[in-house]
Amino acid sequence: MTIRMPKDLELFINDAVRAGRYAAEDEVVSDALIRLRKQLPPPPASPGPGLIGAMRDDAELLDEVTQNVMENRRTRALRIAPDA
Repeated sequence: MTIRMPKDLELFINDAVRAGRYAAEDEVVSDALIRLRKQLPPPPASPGPGLIGAMRDDAELLDEVTQNVMENRRTRALRIAPDA
């Protein structure tokens, strides 16, 4: 993985390693990310249906409405059709 960062952060990381607080640059970044993860709120337990789920639900509703319209047209056509 390649990570690009501003020069001042790069210098901060290098200084932390030179000072002996960390053995390598990747340890500084890992420690920072672990601390950040502890501060952030946890992600929601259930993301919900999402866009795909909503689209699927809408498609099912559209199918149902279409079937109802077609059934109503057939019923109306049978009532209007002349007796033979």
